[in-house]
Amino acid sequence: MLGFWGLIMKRSVCDPEAFLQIYRVNGAYSKSASYSVLKGSRPFDLAGERSEKIHSAQRRLVARAYSMESTMNLESQVDELVIPLLKKLDDVAFSKHIIDLGYLLQLFAFDVIGAISFSKPYGFVSSGSDSFGSDEKFFARLARSLNSAAWLMHVGWFFRLHQKLVLPLIGNLLAINERNGFFFHFAQREVQTRKDQGGNDKDIVGQLSKVQQTKKELDDLSIAYMMTSNVFAGSDTTSITLRAIFLYLIRHPNALSKLRSELQGRQALGKLSSIATAAEAETCPYLQAVIYESMRLFSPVAFMLDRDVPVEGMTICGHHVPGGTVVGTSPWAIHLAPQVWGNDVEEFRPERWLDCEDPGTLRRFFFAFGGGTRTCIGRNISWLEIEKLVATLVMRYNFKLADDAKITEDSGVLVFLKGLRVQVTRLED
Repeated sequence: MLGFWGLIMKRSVCDPEAFLQIYRVNGAYSKSASYSVLKGSRPFDLAGERSEKIHSAQRRLVARAYSMESTMNLESQVDELVIPLLKKLDDVAFSKHIIDLGYLLQLFAFDVIGAISFSKPYGFVSSGSDSFGSDEKFFARLARSLNSAAWLMHVGWFFRLHQKLVLPLIGNLLAINERNGFFFHFAQREVQTRKDQGGNDKDIVGQLSKVQQTKKELDDLSIAYMMTSNVFAGSDTTSITLRAIFLYLIRHPNALSKLRSELQGRQALGKLSSIATAAEAETCPYLQAVIYESMRLFSPVAFMLDRDVPVEGMTICGHHVPGGTVVGTSPWAIHLAPQVWGNDVEEFRPERWLDCEDPGTLRRFFFAFGGGTRTCIGRNISWLEIEKLVATLVMRYNFKLADDAKITEDSGVLVFLKGLRVQVTRLED
């Protein structure tokens, strides 16, 4: 990208050594100005906060609520939501109707967000809709906001101009502002309702309310901002991954056969429940490899995760890059680097995660959840949903793409995978 005077101001990086330097855990490379669009005016925002010091302090306040221990305490609530999903799929299998599996998986993911955040599953799977009783669909509103952010992050000056001049005089013209508007107010109402009516003390609002007792800086407004992030990003990212996994398994029957054989073998030994637990799923190496490989080839995050080069500069492939330059990479770039993944980098091959002598080497370059100090705080929650659901559905159903299925991708901040229309059959049928 060219600056005012023709100097290169932004560099997209795919060199493995530079990647590890930029996204190392010491936080020397701060998020760039493009993230100001995502943050807006929110004082508490882990995703958009540029200051490493502020981000670190805020993350410490909420980290326990998103820890693996806290996530495992919420697994029973996820199990309760798997049951209506199985009923829906059983009905579809019996009727022999075609279903949009991707949409159903997103309904499930949002129900989970409601349950683990507010002790309030929304019943989207049971109703078959993402409507809250109005004509406007919730997911469409989310997609508009994310697509708005995708282009505004490249022209932050336009966003700032709109916020200072257009917004106060004419009103909002940018869908990204719904994150501070509609979605924030939605989350704020849910937080207040949860506090007024009670719920599972182990849900995320319950966990953060406990933190409030000793950390007064985590006020109700900060919790509402945090829950806005859950609502705004939690269901899309998880459901995109689930769609990709099932699409790859449908298109690669050998991989599906290997996975099903592993799962059925574990089940025959009494080591895998009909609704798989996360602990059981963690003992299934091929399942884990399928998830990693699917996310490698189809990461939900589409954009370059920009960072500012520190004042002393850096060296990339023998070239000096001055301080202040914006550098970064996208999961879609580093996940296709042959230096890391081999010459078959574009092939779906879960075995690569099992064949390598040191799987940790590959995981150093696994970027689907970001990296360094900015790794997605919801990773544990998302992974639990994914591994449980994939194991459970693969043991129970076979999915076949409908004859009229047309798979498309819509790229913005996230890469939405659409058109996963399938025929469902029960395995014992």
